Amino acid sequence: MPLRYSAARTSSVSKSRSPSKSPIKKFQKEAKMLLPSQRVYKNNLSNQNSSLPPSSPSKPDTEKLLALDYNVQLDYQLSSQDDVLVAVDTVLSNRWSDCTELHNRYRTGADVATEEERIFSIKGLSSALKAELVQYRQALPQGLITITQLYAIFHNQGPTFVDKSLELNIRSGKLRKFVISNASPIISRSLNKFQSKRVTYGFEDMEIIAKVDCYHELMESLIPGLEEKSPQKQALSKFHEFIKSHPTEMFISTSDFTNEEVTNLVRLGFVTLTSNHFNEIEQNYSISYPGCGSYLKLVNEGRNWLVKTLNKVKYKEALEEDLFTRWSGINMEGGLKLNNFRNPFYGYDLHWVLADALGAGIVEVFNTPVGRGWRLTGKV
Repeated sequence: MPLRYSAARTSSVSKSRSPSKSPIKKFQKEAKMLLPSQRVYKNNLSNQNSSLPPSSPSKPDTEKLLALDYNVQLDYQLSSQDDVLVAVDTVLSNRWSDCTELHNRYRTGADVATEEERIFSIKGLSSALKAELVQYRQALPQGLITITQLYAIFHNQGPTFVDKSLELNIRSGKLRKFVISNASPIISRSLNKFQSKRVTYGFEDMEIIAKVDCYHELMESLIPGLEEKSPQKQALSKFHEFIKSHPTEMFISTSDFTNEEVTNLVRLGFVTLTSNHFNEIEQNYSISYPGCGSYLKLVNEGRNWLVKTLNKVKYKEALEEDLFTRWSGINMEGGLKLNNFRNPFYGYDLHWVLADALGAGIVEVFNTPVGRGWRLTGKV
């Protein structure tokens, strides 16, 4: 009997196959039924993002900020009708973030009478850290600011306006200028991206301004505590009279004081040795403010932080709001970490870090559609 051929019915055969007995495929099939679909997952993710605190309106670090103009009005800026003495009080009264009137980012909201009570009312800090804050601020010299901060406060008027107003207040005995040798850091930015930033100290002098009343009160509080008729007491009393009769003097020499008197004044911190480029025989000493090194360290740490922070961004620029966020830090819940209240800043307000850098020419400020922007200049 001849053989008969019929067409293969592959479709019907495939349908009649028994399901796979492979445990792996069985697990994959069950897992697909348990796991949400991509659409559900994306919806859940968008709902989670919407519940988070709103992020800064800044652009990503890869995009350059749009500079509208450079006619910026700063929060602490004063007009030419204001005196430099007003500017000094503005810096001193708004120095700490927890009591500044320039913003309320870190205000405690507590109605307290003393600085110590205000510090201990800050939430999110340990008691040990609060005690360290109180101790640091009490030991910090009073009435000191940098001249670069004054340049920023009178940003539109220019340095010449500040210098003239300063000279008038110095001659009238309201303010005193100090030149601290080798106190300002030179921040050199390496061109090699594999090298870390190098910060070198000791190449520039720092000019600081102090209220004369605070300076005199410091001396008057120290003199009674020194031993009667001791060399230190005699030297400080003589120096006090010299200061009152020489309001513009920034140096003393061995022709004004004996070597023993100079030695005692150096130990007390009221003078420091400086180089003398005019007379190689006679030694000159800078009139100083005791403990000013702690204040200058605070200023330099802030300047160093700002340069390193902007240097991490592609175009070396950032919005002011972003800088404030980086200054304090943000935790997982979207709240402030208050890193700026820890060592080395102890609650120092970022406004004065920006002001110091702006006055020194390290950064420039400009307006953008979403707030003020800050950019590194070529002076680093």
